Parts: sequence; C-alpha cells; structure tokens
Amino acid sequence: MEKTITLTNSKLKGKRYTVKMENFPNMEPHSHSFGSKGGKTYVDGRTVKEKGAFIARHKKDKGWDNKHAGIYFSRYLLWGPHDSLEKNIKSLAKKLNSKIIVKGKL
Repeated sequence: MEKTITLTNSKLKGKRYTVKMENFPNMEPHSHSFGSKGGKTYVDGRTVKEKGAFIARHKKDKGWDNKHAGIYFSRYLLWGPHDSLEKNIKSLAKKLNSKIIVKGKL
C-alpha cells in the first residue's frame, strides 16, 4: 500500500494544520498538528531573511529531522524551499515517497 499523508486544517486550538500519516512501515496511522494559527510563514509572504531566522531558531528542536514530528512539517510545508504551499506539498511528497492528499480549503 502507498504511504499516504492527508493534510487538513487543524481542529486543535492555536494550530494551523494537521497531517494524518497512513501506511508507513511498522506504524499505526497517526497525526501531527503544526503551525501557529495566527502566524505568518514563508508561504504567507515572509522573506528569505525571516526564513533563515526561523531555521536558525528551530534547527536544534527535537523532531527537526523526524517526519513524525510537527516541526518537520512546518519546516518543509510552511518554511520549505518554495514560497508556495502547493509546490512544497509536491516537493515533500517526492522526498517522502508518499502521496499527499489535501482535504478542504487550506
């Protein structure tokens, strides 16, 4: 079965998005919420300099390189290589060799 990540708006107070991860080897389906609901990120128009500050501030956070942590999804989707959420979704899907499904209007 194909690894699948479903991206939706978060129902958690103060969080922007939730990803549900399914069909990852040796793991039960699980989810991670990430992003500050009121925060502005690179995909919202923050500058490359601000992106660098975000990376410097968070690169030592637990989970920075762990796809099973919220900060990982903030890093690659909200502060990723592109200033477009749609392009970052495609890049991350390729990186994780998985399908990313967007549900609802983000």
